[in-house]
Amino acid sequence: MSARAWRDWLPWGALLLVAAVLGAFNGLGRVESAALDGLAALHQRAPDPRIVIVAIDDQSLQWLGRWPWRRDVHAELLERLRAARPAAIGIDLILADPDEQYPQDDLRLAAAIRRAGNVVLPLYVEGGEHQPLRPVLPLPLFADSAWAVGHIDAELDPDGVVRSVFLREGQPPHWWDHFALALYKATGRELPDTRLPGLRRPDTPCCAGGARWARDYWTQLAFVGEADSYPRISYADVLRGRVPASALAGRIVLVGATAPGLGDSYSTPLASQNALMPGVEVIANVLDGLLDGIELRNALPWENALFTVMPSLLALWLLRRSRRVAPLVVLLLAGTLTVAWGALHWGGIRFAPLAALGCLALVYPLWSWQRLRAAMRYLADEVDRLERQPGMLPAPTPATAGGDGLQRHIAASSQALEALRHLHRLVHDTIDGLADPVCVVDEHGVILLANAAAGAFFGRDGGADGLVAQRAWPLLAEQLAAPDGALLPGLPEIEHDHGGELRAGRAGGCDILLKCVPRHGAGQRPAGWILVLIDLTTVQQAQRQRDEALDFLSHDMRSPQASILTLIDLHQPQDEHERALLQRIATQARRTLNLADDFIRLARARSEQLHRETIDLNDIAIEAVDQLWDHAQARGCVIEADVPDTPSLCLGDPLVLARAVANLLDNALKYGPDQGEVRCALSAVEGAWRIAVRDQGAGIAPQARDAMLQRFQRSAGHPRDDAGGFGLGLAFVQTVAQRHGGRLAMSGTPHGFEVAILLPMR
Repeated sequence: MSARAWRDWLPWGALLLVAAVLGAFNGLGRVESAALDGLAALHQRAPDPRIVIVAIDDQSLQWLGRWPWRRDVHAELLERLRAARPAAIGIDLILADPDEQYPQDDLRLAAAIRRAGNVVLPLYVEGGEHQPLRPVLPLPLFADSAWAVGHIDAELDPDGVVRSVFLREGQPPHWWDHFALALYKATGRELPDTRLPGLRRPDTPCCAGGARWARDYWTQLAFVGEADSYPRISYADVLRGRVPASALAGRIVLVGATAPGLGDSYSTPLASQNALMPGVEVIANVLDGLLDGIELRNALPWENALFTVMPSLLALWLLRRSRRVAPLVVLLLAGTLTVAWGALHWGGIRFAPLAALGCLALVYPLWSWQRLRAAMRYLADEVDRLERQPGMLPAPTPATAGGDGLQRHIAASSQALEALRHLHRLVHDTIDGLADPVCVVDEHGVILLANAAAGAFFGRDGGADGLVAQRAWPLLAEQLAAPDGALLPGLPEIEHDHGGELRAGRAGGCDILLKCVPRHGAGQRPAGWILVLIDLTTVQQAQRQRDEALDFLSHDMRSPQASILTLIDLHQPQDEHERALLQRIATQARRTLNLADDFIRLARARSEQLHRETIDLNDIAIEAVDQLWDHAQARGCVIEADVPDTPSLCLGDPLVLARAVANLLDNALKYGPDQGEVRCALSAVEGAWRIAVRDQGAGIAPQARDAMLQRFQRSAGHPRDDAGGFGLGLAFVQTVAQRHGGRLAMSGTPHGFEVAILLPMR
């Protein structure tokens, strides 16, 4: 494997290693535990109806007085409970010290415990830090009378939340079952050590100081809900005989404190800080899990490591086979969370989901970063290759040479891409600007690029774009023929590395010259041809007609009309009838001059090269309105320009565009009503500038609009048919729009007619 491949795989190896380490060490600690608590809250089960709590609550304190109570009260409670025949009784009260004031109460309580025969008493462990651990047992009087003694220790996680207990603790060889496990056995149920749930940890000491205290059968608690989930019966109600025996018969009764501040209380995954769970209810949850056979444990380090690594490994495998990166990662995130939830509720295994989700979430940015690195590396290699070719790229600027590696790559790539964009634009504009049909084909004869003239020549739908991906040789064979009318025999001969020329004819008597110029790729390898179709007949005829027409208009028509106008100006007769006649002659002479001017202007717009420059169309619109202002005033019309506040930049010939807009305004004044309104509005529409001239005239019928774009066409039956003109204005405007890469649009409005020029933005 190459050094580059090692570098590419190194981040993925580091990610998988981090995932494995996090998984082996139980994920993200407290945050991970909070996430597991959230998963546990999604599936709560109903509490076991066989468990009931006799609560030392506020009601009992009000009736019996301040705590602690005399032990003969507890003896009385046990007698009443025994009479109801419960399956077992758990007294979660510390009875480690004798009652010095009422010693007979201890005897009575011990007797009540003995008569019940199924009572379990608690022990707890004291010590820690540097003090030796030792169990605190009930008085021997009570312990000997009870069915069993069980420990009530709960395991606190680092965040202070109880999530687990050890079902067995002690100083080997002396072991004590958990209080809930002892109650379970007191009901007569058998649960051998081989079937005890939880992880075996018999050799894990609780504290290194003093006597060794060992714990075993570490089990996670499956809480049924928040505090007060189990049915509670007030201690006082039992003493007062308000509880029917049926409410206690056959059930496991837990007696313990639930009043705030009276006994131990804990924060659990399903209990908030404002509703801590009493210790007696924690015991009830442990007992519930034993009765329902629920086994819940933390995943082993190797299981958790595998669970954390697998989603990232699967994501890496899928990403190399699919392009849908983001959806795959989202699906894997949801799948990982679902698997963690399913393992918790159906498999009884608590996996650490956040570590797996966190590492999986890093896959997408890491993948994107690697793709970006690969792209930058490729671009850097290509830029280096282009820089080694003389004339392709300019020398690096000082800004390119400085900065860090990424900035240098970006600057060099930007410079190369800018040069390639200019080159592409140059090639495209050069080919599209040619009057002759031009096609660029590859080595298989497939057309890669064509200009508008080629689209018109072959008559394909979509113009030049309709030729792309077509095979050039069959198209040429369809259009061209030998001078004798036969199919071209020379096409196969010119399809070689040296190119060539071929003279051919076309229907209609056209004389076509086909030029085939080879082009080469890297290493002078043949890459295709450039095909140029030159219509010699059209060129010759167009040149001759243009010269004749312009000569005729410029001299033979203009000179006599100018002379007539000069003579009329010099001769001012006194007779009114004669003056009217001369005025009519002058009007017709001016119309003839206007006709000549319009025709020359149209011809030049179609044939002469435009002087393109960056212009502000705001100025063009305002200038055109200013030119027609006097004319509008004479007609009593209002003429206004509506332009944006910011510059409207466009690439075009300012003189030609200004004349085109002026033509539209002149038409609007001619064919609109007197005292009307003419508005020239400039706006941006879908990547183009729109110069719209709107009047209040009758407009042009939809079926006649296409004909009006032809030369010498006027609207028949128009109310202002006497307005003058020769039908060249709209043809000129359309030619100007098309020469600038735009188009002309006409539409009727509720109050008039609108003609618009659409030009591409700069």
